[in-house]
Amino acid sequence: MALVQRTKEECIELLRQSAKAVEPGQKIKADVFQPQDAENVARLYYAIYGDNFPLDYVYDPERLRAANAGPDVQMFVGRAESGDVVGLAGLYRSAPGKGAVESGGLMVLPDYRNGFLALRLTKMTYVAARDELQVNMLFGQSVTDETTMQKVNRKYDMRELALEIESMPPKRDSDARISLLCEFTIFRDIPHAVHPHPAYEDYLRDAYGQLGVEREFAPGVDPAGITDCAFTSMDNSGIAKIQADALGADLPDRLAELEALHPGMHAYHAQLPLADPGLPWAVERAWERGYVLGGLLPLWSDRDVLMLQKFASRPDFSAPKLLADDTKALLERIREEYELSLKESGRP
Repeated sequence: MALVQRTKEECIELLRQSAKAVEPGQKIKADVFQPQDAENVARLYYAIYGDNFPLDYVYDPERLRAANAGPDVQMFVGRAESGDVVGLAGLYRSAPGKGAVESGGLMVLPDYRNGFLALRLTKMTYVAARDELQVNMLFGQSVTDETTMQKVNRKYDMRELALEIESMPPKRDSDARISLLCEFTIFRDIPHAVHPHPAYEDYLRDAYGQLGVEREFAPGVDPAGITDCAFTSMDNSGIAKIQADALGADLPDRLAELEALHPGMHAYHAQLPLADPGLPWAVERAWERGYVLGGLLPLWSDRDVLMLQKFASRPDFSAPKLLADDTKALLERIREEYELSLKESGRP
């Protein structure tokens, strides 16, 4: 018999009706997700995010079980003696590259944040990605309304190379959107030439130095032909993206099409291939439409990608809480580009 899939609203209502407190002070075991954990994982998401998490399946125990059956999701839980799930982290196939995997979704209930559970869960994802999945690149996205995840990822040599401004909706009991810090580590590099815009050469040289990889910097040329790209959107987050695998002379039309197909978004992201000689030209066309730097996504599509971003309204650049000086400098660079873009366009 086919599974009847509940709507997000139905799942949220069931979680409200079955809400229960988790007793503090229990012994916790860090373990691989088991099917019997599904309901308590959904409770954890609701306890942390309310109904604001941008992926609906996390509120549905049946869909959580199906997702963890593979191959694109592998969760790790902090399981209390009572069976309640008090912490979570996971590996997710969310990047286009076959050799890339995301370590993400880390969350721990407040009563259990004083121990080492976050570190234990993160280590499980790191070891599984490196030794079991044997991927080339592992990345994470730290929320910037607090700094816990940034500290954890630094312990596993992940480097902060991109900043998605206000790309997450507010958490429960908050009105402030949240920026995401994108962090990376390379297990097995794929050397290749890149074609940076001159304005970004210094940033990219520093980023590659942090990763411990080398790239040949080659000049760019104006592209011909058509752009090979795909559009995606996360309506709950208010973000729409274009992922370009090859750049063509029609890129400005494709950027306009993205915004026309997904009007009213909070932000638009353009993922542009650094290995394409048309990249410098593409950056200038994106600038003309109000895009600014987001950062480097190494081996994102099994080759490096430059992420640019455009905002529907002025972000609060004072909101992100950042630890590393390099990351603070990246935020300031994004802010300066944004202010310059407003000035050149005549927008308020």
